[in-house]
Amino acid sequence: MPHSSPSSTLEFYFRPQPCGRYANRWVIASISLLLIAVLATLWLYLYTKTLNKPFVDIKGYRVPTQESFERFLRQGDHRAQFRRLEDYLQRSGVGDAIDPRTLLRQGTDWLDYNEPAFAIAPKSTWRNMVATLALLRDEIVPAIGPVTVLSAYRSANYNRRSGGASTSRHRDFCGLDLVPQSNISRKELGEELKALHARLGPESNMGLGLSTKLRFHIDTCGYRSW
Repeated sequence: MPHSSPSSTLEFYFRPQPCGRYANRWVIASISLLLIAVLATLWLYLYTKTLNKPFVDIKGYRVPTQESFERFLRQGDHRAQFRRLEDYLQRSGVGDAIDPRTLLRQGTDWLDYNEPAFAIAPKSTWRNMVATLALLRDEIVPAIGPVTVLSAYRSANYNRRSGGASTSRHRDFCGLDLVPQSNISRKELGEELKALHARLGPESNMGLGLSTKLRFHIDTCGYRSW
């Protein structure tokens, strides 16, 4: 089989081409460059949105980021108030029950209501959370595993705009909305929590609420379930 010489190869690529063929090459090259530019712009936009997104998705719920929490602490005297809350929970023996930063989360729909993602409960209500955190640490977590707090204290504005009841235990800093971190099924979750609620009985003063998904509510301000 004959081999082409270097000179013949160069002649093939650089010999004069019909005008139409040059035009087609330029059109293809232009379209390719345009597509690359569009894809690069789209990627950059999505990457920037990811960096600026104030939440992470946990079990289908929006949870504010640590960066959002730090911004909240830098406002006014929030950092000092939060430290006082941390100290109170430690002195009350429940500082190890859950990450105290998560107790400032109002809910998962703050963006929809244009409300702050975080709020610090009034000091007069802090005692209400002690029994709830003890229940969480001593009974809930051993039964279903670690959990993530979706909602704790809610301000009056947040509670009203989110459709919460005027008697919501979140307003008293007594209730927690949670999701399990494990891959437990909703059926198994419901069975475990209902059995726990029945076993503890009225003596626990435990309120239990189950949602249509994996989200559930606990408090220690009234024995009931829904």
